[in-house]
Amino acid sequence: MTEFVQAATPSAFSDVRARYIVLVWVVLAFYLPGSSLILSSLDLNWTWYWWDVAMFYLGHFYFFLAILLFGVLVGKVPIKTCIGRQPTLAEVRGGVELTAFLFVASMAALYVTYYPLSFVAPSFVEYWYINTPYLVYADAGTYPVLPNLLNLLSLCVIGPVLEEVAFRGIIMPRWARKWGLRAGILSSSTAFAVVHADPLGAFLFGIGMSVLYLKAQSLVLPILCHGLSNLVAWLMELGYLIAYGSDHVYTLQEFQDGWPWGLGCAVLVALWVGLYFRRPKSSVRWTLPVT
Repeated sequence: MTEFVQAATPSAFSDVRARYIVLVWVVLAFYLPGSSLILSSLDLNWTWYWWDVAMFYLGHFYFFLAILLFGVLVGKVPIKTCIGRQPTLAEVRGGVELTAFLFVASMAALYVTYYPLSFVAPSFVEYWYINTPYLVYADAGTYPVLPNLLNLLSLCVIGPVLEEVAFRGIIMPRWARKWGLRAGILSSSTAFAVVHADPLGAFLFGIGMSVLYLKAQSLVLPILCHGLSNLVAWLMELGYLIAYGSDHVYTLQEFQDGWPWGLGCAVLVALWVGLYFRRPKSSVRWTLPVT
């Protein structure tokens, strides 16, 4: 049995402005304030993927400023304490196993969410899911090294660090102290998921990373697992482009035709969950690592 225990120090994190960090997170998903104006004023003759790279890094910079201002400076969050200790090898193995499960579950969640919608609201599915930014850049049959390395760094290192510090290290503890630990996990995972292309999968992923944070009492493990999950997604897209050609464009019809993959992932998730509940369980008392 798992018991959620609220921290005994209600004054901790009381100055954090979590809602403002979330607001910046949501705004950045749709428009980076001033970024287009700044970049266009430079009159740079860039290839299309360099604009993508620049926007990603500007987004990271703005989100970092929000974390620094509303979490560290105003909220006085002890980031070093939040990051905590190095996880044990057993914790890493458990984290990798949970990450693999969450990755498969997110594939199933994609089809649960978007397959029925693709018939009743195809334009929305194309806008919100099909036409998402590239993870791997290909141009004229080549894969430019530097922009792909920068994108990989953004996806697997910078993004996971910022998002885990923000959502698991700052927002979840703040809301847990307001509403209780269970509500803090659910609400912070909802905020994390709201601008992702796969909101249901991202919500489950947010809960999983919260569990790793509580079990390891450290942000190191969820940061590693978050980066690993993104790396797998990057490698899958690279393999897809190599298999189908760098000029291949993923379409709504192709997504609909791939429903057996979604069904297979759903069956695998069901079997995985069944095996998990067959394991012997011990009582777990979860508390926030920072008091």
